[in-house]
Amino acid sequence: MGRNTIRYVIILATFSVLGIILIQFFFLKNTVDLNEKKFHESTTQALNAVAYRLALYNQNLPGKNSKSDLPNAVDQISNNYYVVNVNEDIHPDLLEHFLIKEFKNHNLKIDFEFAIYDCESDGMMHGKYVTEINDTIRSTSLVSKQSDECTTEEALFEKHYKTSTKAKHCGLPVCEKYTYYFGVSFPNRSKYYSSQVHAWYVVNGFLLIVILFFGYTLYVIFKQRRLSEIQKNFINNLTHEFKTPIASIDLSSKVIQDPAIIKHPKRLQKYVTIIGEQTQRLSLQVDKVLQMASIEKQQLQLDYQDIELNHFIQKSIEDFKTSQNGHAYDIDFESTVKAWNLKADTLHFSNVIFNILDNAFKYCDENPHVQIKLSETKKELQISFADNGIGIPKEFHKKVFSRFFRVPTGDIHNVKGFGLGLDYVRKIIERHHWKIEVADNSPKGSIFTITIPK
Repeated sequence: MGRNTIRYVIILATFSVLGIILIQFFFLKNTVDLNEKKFHESTTQALNAVAYRLALYNQNLPGKNSKSDLPNAVDQISNNYYVVNVNEDIHPDLLEHFLIKEFKNHNLKIDFEFAIYDCESDGMMHGKYVTEINDTIRSTSLVSKQSDECTTEEALFEKHYKTSTKAKHCGLPVCEKYTYYFGVSFPNRSKYYSSQVHAWYVVNGFLLIVILFFGYTLYVIFKQRRLSEIQKNFINNLTHEFKTPIASIDLSSKVIQDPAIIKHPKRLQKYVTIIGEQTQRLSLQVDKVLQMASIEKQQLQLDYQDIELNHFIQKSIEDFKTSQNGHAYDIDFESTVKAWNLKADTLHFSNVIFNILDNAFKYCDENPHVQIKLSETKKELQISFADNGIGIPKEFHKKVFSRFFRVPTGDIHNVKGFGLGLDYVRKIIERHHWKIEVADNSPKGSIFTITIPK
């Protein structure tokens, strides 16, 4: 898949997801507004019915007349608080009966709290909290099954409610607009809304799953593209890295095949040396690839041995100089640590030092010089490799330890490699439970520091 194709797919998919989210947002907003309106209308109708039933009840009581009809007796004080003007004395138990009955008739299955305004104390009294109304609530304790409901309620009032009850103060707010009124609050109003938007929750659950799959798909696409580019670069580097020594070996072998070469021993020695050097170079590259493969498959088993750190570093430096076929490199070693023994895999630890030194010399455009220092603190030892090479830009300090990564050099490819060396170094250091980091070496070069806990 081409880069432009991926870009277009991402743009279209992003706009599609954003469009779905916007549609869902407007759908939710409209649903909430509709439920708000529906709840308000149902509550207003139910409370108006309660006011009407209270007025009708008072009209049917002996010696009492309702003061006036109140077709618009309900005021919404806040989002979840209503007051109802009745202009009559209100008995709390009878009010509770009417509220339960009318809320059930209007399908308002929600907790509510009610209270009655008391002029003497100027507060809301007789407060009571009623749990969610459902079909199992029995109201027959207040109303019998006789056909004349008002007469029945009157009889029950005379029998059960004539005795005065002790008023208790309630925390509902008062309304200065009326004198004879009761208030109803809905503390769990959000529960009513949530029951109305279950479908929206389900749809959004599926949308969330789609978004997660979309994000995961993008992640896989980018990862595969990156792996494809890495594989392409690796193959190119592998081809170039192997092509040069193979060509040198092929040329040298053809020269040696000439019978007349025996008459020129110095020339013969030269081509034999070339074959040996290039063969060693190929062997080292193959070893790198095999080492990384074994580490990746978790097959590497470290062979821990006791080593004296100062002596081991000095020996590794000498071995490195010997392996460079006579090339002169300036390597200084300085230690402020007395004899210190630790356990490490000698082969891989030596390879770590080799890789760091090899990079220091390969990526240097002048006479290479590396300053190696061994120092210590109370809790750890530090081995630093400071070189005078071309350096590593700060934004690539962490990436240089990634597999196949090579610092971009534009169109300049004078140094060949696979991008495996520092990845191998990092893995070996981590297997030893050590740490490695890179920093700038002012004014030029880099400093690789290995930290070893004591």
